[in-house]
Amino acid sequence: MNTPIGFKERLGAELAALERARAERTEQTPTSRHETQARAGRVFAQPGVRRTVLAGLAAGAAATLFATTGGLEPQNRRVHADTVAQVLDAAAVNASKGPGQEPGLRQWIYTNTVTCMPVCGNQASWIRYDGAQSAFVGKAFETKGRTAVVVNEIPDFLDQGRVGAEPRETWQVLSQLPTEPRELLARVSEDPFFAGGLDRSEPPTRSGPDNRHDFMDERPTAAATPGARFSRILNILQTAPNIPPEINAALYRALALIPGTELVGTSTRDAAGRPSLAIAFDFHDRMRTREYLYLDPQTYAYRGYRMDWDGERRFSNSFALASTGVVDHPGQVPGGPAPDPSNVVKITPPSMAPLTKKH
Repeated sequence: MNTPIGFKERLGAELAALERARAERTEQTPTSRHETQARAGRVFAQPGVRRTVLAGLAAGAAATLFATTGGLEPQNRRVHADTVAQVLDAAAVNASKGPGQEPGLRQWIYTNTVTCMPVCGNQASWIRYDGAQSAFVGKAFETKGRTAVVVNEIPDFLDQGRVGAEPRETWQVLSQLPTEPRELLARVSEDPFFAGGLDRSEPPTRSGPDNRHDFMDERPTAAATPGARFSRILNILQTAPNIPPEINAALYRALALIPGTELVGTSTRDAAGRPSLAIAFDFHDRMRTREYLYLDPQTYAYRGYRMDWDGERRFSNSFALASTGVVDHPGQVPGGPAPDPSNVVKITPPSMAPLTKKH
């Protein structure tokens, strides 16, 4: 499980860094309180900054961290001087320490995500490990206007045999991959189960969903180019609800084998506003597409991805994994209590309703 670093630990580290930066700025350029407030007001008034801060607030705990730790700091600060191979090896070591126990069939995979396409939104969701049900917190016709835990049955025909479609199946297929990075890269590149991702057509429309990671689409079964291989591995990291630790580690080491994979040398932020390390790949296509993998700068844990297009028009979208875990009930968060049964509403699609005999 690609679980981000704990909120308290990250908050403490970020606050300490912020205080040091403030002290340095005070020594170098003393300004009055009114001048400082005026500068902050001018920066916040910029649409891009204001939109980023508001998106962070919608992202819950991760957003609180961003708003507290200086979303206005420069974005061109140099990060680690490590090579991309060293960073990905560190990510592999971190991934190898993840939980190796497979969840129970009736347990649920909880994820809390932030997606920007380009407007940012925060969504908590649950999927049962056997893939039979999914859930979210919100309103539906059956809830009669109140907010509840809405549980949906997932029709069998939606299982398309693709990575991420069903947690149990994904775990089983991933468990059969070799742990040697070169062998794993070859298998992932050839197996149609991992088909999907980028291999160059058009960017998504502003009004429609991003289908670049849609495994329901028909795609070539082989990923022959370095870009397609990079995208397939990134698809696994972002789509698979849980990954066996030894396979998770091998995925990061396989990324380091792909020509063109590079470490971004400046500080970047993921969709949740968190400072992150970024691994990039430039596809050198007519849309000038670049894809990014975000990692926690302290633990090298997976944080999300970003995709940029800068061809005839500019477009980008990004995804951040704020938190994830295995729980026993839909609507439950890791370490939290089970929701009140009276606040759980189960919905059966009409086509799935049991047929009644006519008399």
